[in-house]
Amino acid sequence: MKLFLSSILILLTLGCSDNLDGNLERVIKHYDLRPLAVRSFEEDPKYILGQKLFFDNILSGNRDVSCATCHLWKRGSSDALPQSIGTNAFGLGEQRKLLTGQKEHPRNSLDLWNRDNNDVRALFWDGRVEMIDPERRIFRTPMEDYLPAGLDNTLAVQALFPLVRPDEMLGRFGEGSSSNLPKEHSNKINELVIKEKFISEKERIESAFNLIMERLLGKELKTYWQKEYLLLFRSAYPKVQNDSFSIVHVANALAHFEELAFATRKTNWDDYLDGDKFALNASSKRGALLFYGKGRCVSCHSGNLMSDFNYHNLGIPENGPGFNGNGEDLGRYYVTLEEKDKYKFRTPPLRNVSKTSPYFHNGIFSELESVIKHHTKISYFSDKYKEDGGFMLNKFQSTNLSPILVEGLDLNENDIKDLLSFLDSLSSSTDPTMLGKIIPQKVPSNIKIHSIND
Repeated sequence: MKLFLSSILILLTLGCSDNLDGNLERVIKHYDLRPLAVRSFEEDPKYILGQKLFFDNILSGNRDVSCATCHLWKRGSSDALPQSIGTNAFGLGEQRKLLTGQKEHPRNSLDLWNRDNNDVRALFWDGRVEMIDPERRIFRTPMEDYLPAGLDNTLAVQALFPLVRPDEMLGRFGEGSSSNLPKEHSNKINELVIKEKFISEKERIESAFNLIMERLLGKELKTYWQKEYLLLFRSAYPKVQNDSFSIVHVANALAHFEELAFATRKTNWDDYLDGDKFALNASSKRGALLFYGKGRCVSCHSGNLMSDFNYHNLGIPENGPGFNGNGEDLGRYYVTLEEKDKYKFRTPPLRNVSKTSPYFHNGIFSELESVIKHHTKISYFSDKYKEDGGFMLNKFQSTNLSPILVEGLDLNENDIKDLLSFLDSLSSSTDPTMLGKIIPQKVPSNIKIHSIND
């Protein structure tokens, strides 16, 4: 196997320009590459419920943010910001700004493409949501034993966390909604946070979940949006009694919407894998050979989603508030508490990567070209200085860089252009009529939606 792989690398490095398709055919066979299979699109009742919830600000404490706020279609299902901005802010995408005195979210908003795929074993930059046993649906999460039972998949588990983060959607005790909202939503106290301090994290989260459901479905005297949501829940879950709907049904519906709406379809790379030799131009073909050859990208970006879903330290300097507000982000270490995992972050999948700027966990690079160049020398920031005179990378981070890339890559400017061309071939196109099935005209709360097409 080692001899065969070495032969491939030599062939790709020296002879790729003579027979691009022939060399790519060998690569495809060796790595068993196939077009990405995605679920067929269907606007079933569960999808409709998830769609409304995804776009409705009613899920947030201050009624000012929805899932769609940080997952914009034209920003590659992310938000184009180095670190995402949730509640207590205004504007969308690059124009979104926090209100005075509010805190930033510490990390870059992850895209949502293909997150239902079976290859996806963990979510978030540090992998704090992990699938342990797919058959029995056992997950490892920060919620531990108080994670609600009945969640369909990791995507549904992930959907719970923004709902209860104060800087994302939940907000804080004593806050309230804007006077600019429709009358029935304006100047309303944030009743999803009933006190400033809780006995435990479990109490805080379970309280928020229960109050979200009360806001959505009400008790006796129901509002117009509660009546509409009750009909949507009944349609999506016909076997569930009215008084049994819970946050689990919200999360499962959100996940169902996301897995259908954010599946990458019709990419040039998939067409090529399906036998269309004209789907890629010469530059993209050379880029593919570099990706699987001397560029060694496949070492981490493997499989059809192009991620090993493992964790690596790539020498990324501080940028933004840091995970705990101190400018520092230790990544995977927060999950495992193992010293070796400090500054490691999950390998991002690459489908639609050309659309998901900025890059890395703290959004430090706005251009994909800069990302590739950094991969050629991940030690670059080790001897660079901050404004205060300290090194941009501390000693531990500098001496524990990924062994896969620590020696650097020999890529010239033409190689990088070809790699960019190949990465662009991983982008999917969307039928304009499809957007009408993804973006609702309105949501039950009647609050203006944050459209993923904005």
